Amino acid sequence: MLAYNIALSKNIRSGKGYRLMLLTTNDRNLAMQLRSKLLQQFPEHKVYMIYQYPFIKLKMGNFSEREEAERVKKQLLRIKMTPGNIYIVPENIEVKFAKEEDQD
Repeated sequence: MLAYNIALSKNIRSGKGYRLMLLTTNDRNLAMQLRSKLLQQFPEHKVYMIYQYPFIKLKMGNFSEREEAERVKKQLLRIKMTPGNIYIVPENIEVKFAKEEDQD
């Protein structure tokens, strides 16, 4: 319930979009190191670390358009941020809406 209230206060909703799948590993230290680098170099994008036995999956972003995800993917590949391939995966993402002014 708390997460729901926080999302409401920040005017966040979910919708269809894309995330970048950056890493699937069972090496927790590798996942934490990559997560830390991503948070430092790309503070405008959220990083998601999901544990699905026996793997840790690292995903990034809330992209509403595939082209935007493609652009960030190319940027990450260019700077060789991840040790393997990067995949664009369709997911429910967080969509932020501008607060609507009351029209009375």
